[in-house]
Amino acid sequence: MKLFYSPFHTFVHKVLVTAHECGHWDDIDFIPTFPFKNLDGEDQGDAYSIVELNPLGKVPTLATGTGQVIFGSQAACEYLDSNSKARKMYPAPGPQRWDAITRLAVGDTIFETTVQMVAEQWQEPEQWNMRVFESLWPKYIRALDKLEGEAAGWNEFDIGHAALLHAISYLGFRAEFYEAKDPIHPNFNWRDGRPALSDWFDQAIERPSVKAHYNKDFAGDTSAERCQQAVRDVLALQKEHSA
Repeated sequence: MKLFYSPFHTFVHKVLVTAHECGHWDDIDFIPTFPFKNLDGEDQGDAYSIVELNPLGKVPTLATGTGQVIFGSQAACEYLDSNSKARKMYPAPGPQRWDAITRLAVGDTIFETTVQMVAEQWQEPEQWNMRVFESLWPKYIRALDKLEGEAAGWNEFDIGHAALLHAISYLGFRAEFYEAKDPIHPNFNWRDGRPALSDWFDQAIERPSVKAHYNKDFAGDTSAERCQQAVRDVLALQKEHSA
């Protein structure tokens, strides 16, 4: 399998955690992909384009050994879990599964909308759309407070927990990266007033599936040439298996 993804390990990657937990870590060729990379002062996003595989051009995008392309982190995680060689990240149908799926939805929404705020701050402050920040922050606060009330009772680790690690670590990374520049919550610290959630997070990031990549630099070829060769390899597999 090939996984096209952004190799920024300053936050926890849900798909990488799932791959490791499900026993696929050594089965995957990790392909660094930079949709917004800037080289020598010029936009080089096209050099890392994967639109021939994924028309949305987004990561993560997973290609199987037959060239089948699965994109979207939720779809990739479900594929890895359905072919698990180790533990399962999705509980069996029933209340526990729906709890996990609900946590997955909460985590993914926090992550995706935090990306919105980051993108907004690529512009000069006078160009920021304040409605973005004003609409999102109350949702984050309510969600984190609800998770604080639940965290002490989490005894298992499922896909929903992996998504929360992804979201919370990215929310924390954004606050640290932009320091006091948030217009509503400067110097935000998600841990403040949330000891149970904080304790859970600190324990969860000690899992081997998290330590395998979190806060570790990607070691390998990050060139656009490697990315494009991987795209060609997948296209060749598709042709081979459609013959």
